[in-house]
Amino acid sequence: MANKATEEELHNIRKWVKPKTKIRKVFKIEEDGSKTKAIALDMNGRTVFHNEEGPALINREQKRKEYYLNGIEYDYDTWNEIMKGKEGLPWYKTAAGKGTSRH
Repeated sequence: MANKATEEELHNIRKWVKPKTKIRKVFKIEEDGSKTKAIALDMNGRTVFHNEEGPALINREQKRKEYYLNGIEYDYDTWNEIMKGKEGLPWYKTAAGKGTSRH
């Protein structure tokens, strides 16, 4: 019984120490036939609109751009001020490029 609890605790600890974070690009066809592109951050099953490099929702035909950080919508000026205050890479990116390892 004690061993079972330890395995469950280890599973929960690993979940927090090494969270599964993915950036997803999804598309939706609107009623008028235009395509909306959304950039979302998936963190352990919780998905929110998030993009630190530009608008998180884009629809070129409707001329719509919406800026989100961690699921909170901002106008362009506020989003831009927040991004100017940042330093370095986002927390979910590494300094090494894709396909490289830190060995």
